[in-house]
Amino acid sequence: MNNKIQLLTYITIVLLLSSCKSEKKEIIKEIEIAKKEIKGECPSFILDNKENNLNISVFLDLSDRITQPKTILKDTEYLKSISKAFTNHVKTKKLILLQDKIQLYFNPEPANNTINSVAEQLHIEFDKNSPKAKIMHTEELYASQPTEIYNLALADSENPKDFPGSDIWRFFKDNVKDYTISDCHRNILVILTDGYMYHENSQMKEDNMNSYLTPKSMDRLPLSNSKWETTLKEKGYGFIKANEDLEDLEVLVIGIESLNPKNPYAIDVMRAYWTNWFNEMGVKKFKIQNADLASSVEKVIFEFINS
Repeated sequence: MNNKIQLLTYITIVLLLSSCKSEKKEIIKEIEIAKKEIKGECPSFILDNKENNLNISVFLDLSDRITQPKTILKDTEYLKSISKAFTNHVKTKKLILLQDKIQLYFNPEPANNTINSVAEQLHIEFDKNSPKAKIMHTEELYASQPTEIYNLALADSENPKDFPGSDIWRFFKDNVKDYTISDCHRNILVILTDGYMYHENSQMKEDNMNSYLTPKSMDRLPLSNSKWETTLKEKGYGFIKANEDLEDLEVLVIGIESLNPKNPYAIDVMRAYWTNWFNEMGVKKFKIQNADLASSVEKVIFEFINS
């Protein structure tokens, strides 16, 4: 209410003070910008530069995958590369056009408040008032803090059975639009996961589609021979659609890795599940990257973010 009163007062004053048509046109322009800012929208000069305003969200899969030391090592290196790609982009922009942000998400939210506090430090925004030193600080935070998150998560669950899983499906259903999509930005979601999807509270099945995919459930599927792709299409295997109209979101999945040694096509099946899922939800640009050397994945990250 106060914002509306302020806006009406502003409009009244400037119209009374202006006499010529050219001045009125400029003032009307300023009023429109003021309206947008009051509504929480971005001004036109920011919106016009939307594709150059990065909004990078990183989703960490804190399921039992992190009990593997190599997973934590790779994830932390991937996060360094993501922050480096982000800060490199920030360095190329004029100060007045800075409107870029990077943040970290989990689902479900960890019960350990310390993890949430550390994650909050990794929610970083740049605007025209941001000091230059913030760039280096961002890189330092993303190089050090993720390790603390993983260590805290491991300490909370010494037994792999204690991990409830990471609810990626529910995140897409309930949170992805509110958390990762902004009208003023190019929106990129990076998911660090092994490619399997499971949470104890999101176990749904519709015909041959599920909200989950685990090593055990994959072993029960008739998708372990060279005809897997034909069978998958004919039987309609895949993830249940969790959302729609995600055209304004780009997704990079990193860390796909097979835990089904008896199925030589396991990674191909996972790729098909994720690809079909993203297509169903309207994601126009996405890439699904296997777990690999950090130096190799860094190139993928840079190309995806810079393209």
